[in-house]
Order: sequence, then C-alpha cells, then structure tokens
Amino acid sequence: MPMNISRWRLLIVIGLVFIMIISASSTQGQTSGGTFVYLPIITKSDPPLVPMTEIRGLWVTRFDWTRYGQAAAPAKIDEIVQNAAMAGFNAIFFQVRGTADAFYQSNIEPWAQRVSGVALGQPPDPLWDPLAYFVQQAHAAGIQVHAYMNVYPVWSDCNNPPDPNATPTHFYYLLKNEHGVTGGKLKGLQWHSNSAVLCDVYQRATPASVFGDNHYLAVAADLVTRYDIDGIHLDNIRYGASDASYDPVSQANYDSAYTYPEWQRRQVNGTVAKFYNQIVPLKKGLWLSAAVWPIYVDYWGWGGLEGYHDYYQDSKAWIGGQNPYIDSISPMIYPGTYNCPDNSFWTQARWQTLVQNFQGDSNGRYIIPGIGAGYCTFDEIEARINMARQIGTAGHALFSYSSLLAHSYFDDLANGPYATPATVPDITWHP
Repeated sequence: MPMNISRWRLLIVIGLVFIMIISASSTQGQTSGGTFVYLPIITKSDPPLVPMTEIRGLWVTRFDWTRYGQAAAPAKIDEIVQNAAMAGFNAIFFQVRGTADAFYQSNIEPWAQRVSGVALGQPPDPLWDPLAYFVQQAHAAGIQVHAYMNVYPVWSDCNNPPDPNATPTHFYYLLKNEHGVTGGKLKGLQWHSNSAVLCDVYQRATPASVFGDNHYLAVAADLVTRYDIDGIHLDNIRYGASDASYDPVSQANYDSAYTYPEWQRRQVNGTVAKFYNQIVPLKKGLWLSAAVWPIYVDYWGWGGLEGYHDYYQDSKAWIGGQNPYIDSISPMIYPGTYNCPDNSFWTQARWQTLVQNFQGDSNGRYIIPGIGAGYCTFDEIEARINMARQIGTAGHALFSYSSLLAHSYFDDLANGPYATPATVPDITWHP
C-alpha cells in the first residue's frame, strides 16, 4: 500500500539530518591525509580546590637539622623541605641564630659549631651556605622562609664562655668590651638580684643595652639584605626570670618614673619596636613575627608562669594600641614533654582558652598559635588546628619538625586538615 505524503516528508527530513551529522563529523575528524581521527569524549571533571587563606607554619630549630660534633648536610634540608611541602605547609621558621652564632655565612657573627661539626667560627668544608640553600629549596616548593633568631641569648654554657679567638669575634666578648666586667662577671648580662649571673638555659644579654640592640639589628639587616627571606622571626625576646635583671647596665639606666617591672617591659618593647621600625622597611612585604610566652596573664588562676609578670614580655602591647609594632605573634602553647594519653598542663580546653584570649586582643594583627607536634595521636594536633580555624586566627604553627618526623605525621596532615591547599595571608598595614 503506498505511503502517504506526510510520511515521505518525515523520512526525507531524517535522512537530511543524518547526512549533515556525518558530513560535520568527517570534516572535524579528518587529518590532511584523509585518515579519520576519533574525537575524545568530553566528560565533566571535578573543579579544582579553592585554596584557603591560612598560614601553616613549621618551626625548624637548629636541633632539627644539625647534630653536635657532626657536619650539617644539604641532604637534611632537602628532606625537611620535601616533607613540609608534601604535608602542605606554606611557611617555615628556620633557625639561623642560637647563641649569638650563625647558621649561615655571616661577617658579623661566627659560624656555629653545629654547622661545621668542628669548632665555633670554623666554616663548613666544603663551604656551603645553609640559609641560601634552604631559601632556594623552599621557594622552589612554594614555601616561605622566615629567618628565626634567638635575640637575648649570648651563650648556653653557664661556666665556659665561647672561644675568644673565633672569627668574627663572638658577641660575648663584644658585650664584655662594651660594658666591662666586675667580679669576673660581664656587666652586660642579666643578673639575679643576688648579683649572680642569670643562667638557666642561657646566659642572656640585658635588654637595657643599646649596644646589644644595635648588634641584633645589624644581624637582622644583614639577613634581610643578603637573603631572599620572607620574614624575621624573633624568639627568646624576654627576660630569663622574674628575678632579673639587676645587672649594672640596668641599674645605671633605670628610670625611676616607672616601677622596675614597668621599666623592664619597656626595655623589651623597645627592642621589638626597633626591629619593626628599622628592619621591616628594608624589604617590601617582610614579616616581623615573634614566638611569645603562652600565658600573657593567668586570668584563670591555673598557676602558670606569666609572660607579663614573670618574664616582662608585654606581647599584647606589640600588637595593640594606635601604632602596633609587630605583624604576628605565636603563643607557644605546648608541653616540654608529651605523655600518652595527654595529661599535661596544656590541655585542649586550655589551648582554646589561651588562643581566644590572644585573638580577642589581636587588634587586626595576626595571631599564629603554636601547636605541639609530639602528641602520641594525631587527633590532638588536628583538634587544635580545627579550634584555631573556628576561633578565626590567621593560621597556626607546629613545633617542631623532629617531632612530626618521629611520629610520621606528614601524611596525616596532607590527607586531613591540609588536604585543601592554603596561601599565606597578606600583610595590608605596611608595604
């Protein structure tokens, strides 16, 4: 039976459409030699992760990358940078000054013994510069480098001073020449009220010494102008005890318009302000940060030592007021030793309370709380990271590399709280 006209029209339209599709596919899929190439099937992919804005800091102390009596090696730096990058860190506080010695090539302070493995002032053989190498490797991995320097510590041994023949001359002897000696004791060191030199972990320079301030600033200026570092990180920028400093330099310069504790805090504050006013302008975007005592004032009656009263470290003054003079502070809220389970003074609840207290007085500057890395379970670290995020800090920092390495926590970070990449927050208040 013959088809009707409408059905014929429908078949003709379908045929024409089929011919057009075949023709278009042939045109797009042919090579110049006439061979057909099958076009790939386009599928929808997951969108790339949007980075967070959060500083993820890692302290690398001199004990993390050197050993006493052994020459330091570039391979250790390679290991540190690779593990930090794999975990997701974006900033490293790399220690370059311990007890007025240099873990880099300096014309101001002598080589640290722990670099050469031989003697104070002895350069490594073959010669290499650990800081230059660290900056090169870290920057290639997208990680900032903040040169971490102990400020007031002069020497670690309470009885034996450093080698007087080291070159350049060690700061101990520069301080001795500047302020003199009485009773065999350097006047420029911190003294107890009984006139004994303060010596717990370190012999420390008195914060009242302008000569000392100028020396630290010269060291920092040298670091900033010769190395492509992203920041200067200050540590041990406080008195060594509440019963300090009754040295002759302090006694001679004390201003009775203030109580003695008030005057002591002003000495430390003055050193920090000099770093900010004289060193930060040397490089665009340079950070000035400091590791600070974890309890500013014990408002809660816990019985802990206080930065403000016991060490004369008024860290909230550095970030407060109309003219703050530091970019970030890192309260060191972690134990000296770790128990399993954690039953230390520094519980998660206290950690949270302290961070909230500092963040509440941040005045627009950055709080980067310290988290211990030596806990026997990673949950302790992750809980504190999450608390910092909930509180709204600009990030956090882990102390320190060796503890992470000992517990193999790098992959836990990469697969957990650092799974999403992060960029370091910008500093908006100075060039």
